[in-house]
Amino acid sequence: MLDVLSVLNGLFLGGTMLANITLYSDADYEVQKTYEIRDIATPISAHREWWRDESKCKFIGLMVPYARDWPEIIRNGEIETVLPPEPDKVAGQAFIINRKVCPGKPDEAIFRGADKWRNPGIFLEKHQITAEDLKGMKPQDRPKWFEQVMARIERVSSNDAQIREFLQFTVMQVKSSNEHTSESEGARDTSNENSVSIESTNEPLKIGP
Repeated sequence: MLDVLSVLNGLFLGGTMLANITLYSDADYEVQKTYEIRDIATPISAHREWWRDESKCKFIGLMVPYARDWPEIIRNGEIETVLPPEPDKVAGQAFIINRKVCPGKPDEAIFRGADKWRNPGIFLEKHQITAEDLKGMKPQDRPKWFEQVMARIERVSSNDAQIREFLQFTVMQVKSSNEHTSESEGARDTSNENSVSIESTNEPLKIGP
């Protein structure tokens, strides 16, 4: 079993977060018809607006139910009500998008998340979600359902080859990104050390013979 959360907890690479994007469902996707939380992960695809350059691209990912396993604070003026967690009841559907597939181009690894608070039924074709950039987000700023959903995906992957491929692709790309970032930071550190060494001589640099 992949230790997915330990890998993804090292995902934050710093820098500027990408802007949110709106995605539209490519088809009708059935949502479980009961409120009892279950280990389910449904492959989905979505697209962007027709007028964008990447309108022909498909955004591939999973739709996964989540429960509200955290207390929810409701404020009405000066009155504050705390709703207890409901860890056994479906609160909504989370979406993890990990791949952009464009005609004539290699698949691009991405890592975006969204959610919809929906009654059981169907996530309809052309219904939209707003997908955030999880890759540029600090772990503490991720959605409250994130770890729960990734753990659910991992459990489903043990018996589903398609879901397992989703995880393997995601983890492979995360590791590759982190290794590339570490190498870049190492190069910058070496450059800084050389700069300090030169300055510490208190002698002007000699250029030319």
